[in-house]
Amino acid sequence: MIGATYRVQFRNGFGFEDAAAIVPHLARAGITHLYASPIFAATAGSTHGYDVTDHNELDPELGGEEGFAVLVEALEAAGVGLILDIVPNHMAASMENPWWCDVAMHGERSDYAGHFDIDWNAGKLILPILGKPYGEALADGDIERVESEGSVVLSVPGTDLPLAPGTEHIKDVHALHEAQNYRLAYWRLGRDGLTYRRFFEVTGLVGVRVEDPAVFDDVHRTILRLATLGVVTGLRVDHVDGLADPAGYLARLAERAGVPVLVEKILEASETLRDWPVVGTTGYEFIAAMAALFTDGEGLETLDQAYGAIARNDLAAMTNAAKTVILTRNLAGELERLTALALTLFADDLSARDHGTATVREGIVALMKGLSVYRTYLPSDDPEDRAVLAEARAAATSARLEDERILDDLVALLTADPEDDPHPEIAREFIARFQQTSGPLMAKSLEDTLFYRHHRLVGLNEVGGELEPALGSERFLKVAAADGLATTQTHDTKRGEDARARLYALSDPEAVPIFEALWPTFPGEVPDKLKWALVQMLFAADPLAEDPDFTDRFRETALKTVREAKQQTSWTRTHEGFENRVAEAAEAMAAERHRLAPLAPVARAGAAIGLGQALLKTVGRPTPDIYQGCFGWDFAMVDPDNRRPVDYVAEEQLCNAAMASDPPSLAAGWESGAIKARILIEGLALRRERPRLFAGTALTRVDLSGPAAGAFAAFERRSERDRMLALVATRPMAMLGAAGLGLAPDALRGLGLADAHGLTDRLSGRPLDGEGGLMAALEHLPVVIATSW
Repeated sequence: MIGATYRVQFRNGFGFEDAAAIVPHLARAGITHLYASPIFAATAGSTHGYDVTDHNELDPELGGEEGFAVLVEALEAAGVGLILDIVPNHMAASMENPWWCDVAMHGERSDYAGHFDIDWNAGKLILPILGKPYGEALADGDIERVESEGSVVLSVPGTDLPLAPGTEHIKDVHALHEAQNYRLAYWRLGRDGLTYRRFFEVTGLVGVRVEDPAVFDDVHRTILRLATLGVVTGLRVDHVDGLADPAGYLARLAERAGVPVLVEKILEASETLRDWPVVGTTGYEFIAAMAALFTDGEGLETLDQAYGAIARNDLAAMTNAAKTVILTRNLAGELERLTALALTLFADDLSARDHGTATVREGIVALMKGLSVYRTYLPSDDPEDRAVLAEARAAATSARLEDERILDDLVALLTADPEDDPHPEIAREFIARFQQTSGPLMAKSLEDTLFYRHHRLVGLNEVGGELEPALGSERFLKVAAADGLATTQTHDTKRGEDARARLYALSDPEAVPIFEALWPTFPGEVPDKLKWALVQMLFAADPLAEDPDFTDRFRETALKTVREAKQQTSWTRTHEGFENRVAEAAEAMAAERHRLAPLAPVARAGAAIGLGQALLKTVGRPTPDIYQGCFGWDFAMVDPDNRRPVDYVAEEQLCNAAMASDPPSLAAGWESGAIKARILIEGLALRRERPRLFAGTALTRVDLSGPAAGAFAAFERRSERDRMLALVATRPMAMLGAAGLGLAPDALRGLGLADAHGLTDRLSGRPLDGEGGLMAALEHLPVVIATSW
């Protein structure tokens, strides 16, 4: 059973033996499973490991077989399992990848030609790795024929490429290039000229065809061996929506691996996980539930009005614009491929063959933009897929197409049995590619474009989040009833969990006027809407202790923000002058962090929310997931900032201090973060003490009484023998005491719980049915975790 996970990011100086050293600390804190980022060989210098080069080699940079054996020994000694993050959807399109190198050498005759999602009917394999157009690169000598130790290669800056057998004798560089199975090209051709499926818009990551059983076996050989040996006790599947057939893949994986499987899958608020043989998702929906619970609707409305006075605030129009630019520009190659496939299929349909290229392209754009979820799972008879497509078809009419019949014809292609088509292979490919493109469209247009353009309250702009969430506790209760992970931070989130908690606090009606008066006073010659965003980001990330690297970190985050927005500048079309102004503004703001002083009460309220968030992570049905370094406060910014090395010695000392001190004292000195560690450790302990209570009962809402009741949320689990109550302050700002994180008695007067009999607060030691009840327990801490045992 997976009781609690701790996510570590390998690389950046952290390898297998480093992980082995922290296992005893994690076990003492209540962690049952180490949850590891990819461990197989990746491109040289990879900072994340998702650019796999060999699925069957433990990365030498992490310590290889010997280092991994040390880690396994440490895990076994501590009784801690290992959940491994695997990457079946893509590999590095790099000559460091032996399969890819073989494909470059032999083309379609390679033993690995079918391992990758390559369109061999489109001609040569396009390799967009040149820094300039081919002709210029050739004339400038950037492409060379190089002989070394009896072998010959084509060399370009940073890469040596193999030659097709029998072409080594050709001396002229251009003639030698033309004789190869690949074509070198300017990197910009990757947008619309690739002959292989890529991961999102990353041309350096090529799609893998794990739907083919032989490819599945080659990719998973070592993973399955480690699972069979009991070394790997769980799997996390990266980007499951990128696969051609997620259901088929997961069924095969579950049957062969025999260990619990989690999937990285973003569920929209109205969406449920399909009936797959998995434990659940990796928990982005828990983050969305926290945003819905802790964001104040009244303050959000005030922020909305103020932000609307300085920036565009029409979310529907902004969403449409972002989806349009991503699909027609960034994913132009994918769109063209889908258009060509549809035209081929329509050619045999007498009622649809008169659709022209422009009509089909416009129809695909309109239909895909109308999807409200990341993807469907066709071909299937699942009514949910039919409902999603019907909704998308209805939404697509807003595009005012020249001929709306194209929408019905496209839906017919997607829902028909591909085996009934005269071209079943093409029909299958159209259905798969449509769905493999809709996910990247949603992710890149919302998370990586719109969320960097709209800044009303940037704490809502999170992976799996919503800019207009349905506020309240309903989503939390839904998430708390599902299996999977309860996470508040990952390597992909846009800010640390406690930075996000500060921003939820910023929506308090008492906090909004402070922010409105403050943000224009900060230095920087940037547009108002960007300054608004940067001040929120500065407040969210402001460290509690001196950090000499903070200015550099904040500047890089500011630059990523404007590049992802793709308006004044972008990663591929840089506006140097604008970026210089942004960098100067970020540095000036960081130097003036003392201006944030009026928001100090909001920061304390954010800490109180952070404690509530930590507690709630431990009381639901999903497994609590703690990101590396997050037993204490974490105010990280967007990746790669949230993947920085962790001081594990300091974290262990923090946890030790948390358990050695009384919670009221920890709350008084809340800046250390030990109080957060104590709450997490206490919550994990409850799950170990009463596993049947957590497995066999539902978390339900508990009503409170008194004038302050609306500022809290309370939930309980109850069986015939045991009862557990968790209470958190959702609107703590107006109730905070003069110092620390305790709540003022005057603000709590009259707060009551209808049935407190037999409950004792684990943190304060006070019985809730004793004198003062809840008020006494909350005097020093903004949360209560009480049990009947």
